[in-house]
Amino acid sequence: MKSKLSFLLIPTLAATLQLAPATFAQAPDRPNRRFQAERRARWESLTEDERAKLKAAHQTAMADPAVQAAREKLKQARREFREIMRPALLKADPSVGPILDKMRAQRPDKN
Repeated sequence: MKSKLSFLLIPTLAATLQLAPATFAQAPDRPNRRFQAERRARWESLTEDERAKLKAAHQTAMADPAVQAAREKLKQARREFREIMRPALLKADPSVGPILDKMRAQRPDKN
């Protein structure tokens, strides 16, 4: 009885372990970012009418000079943060320099 159980259990376990990495792996072009999944879920919970209404309001709001100025301030603040953070990372551990360079090379060009 034990040998029959082992005879079935071992191949089943081996097959399961071989398939597990593929099952739980994330797609290379889609990093697992929880906030994006949550945002997508909230967006998909809206009706087509609600999405269209929100999109139109967003476009109108983005044309507002105060919103544009605030967005520019946000972009500038992010730039300043990166300019301060990189040297701080290198100071904390100089060996991360090549890693940062690799990440920068993979980053799409953004304004």
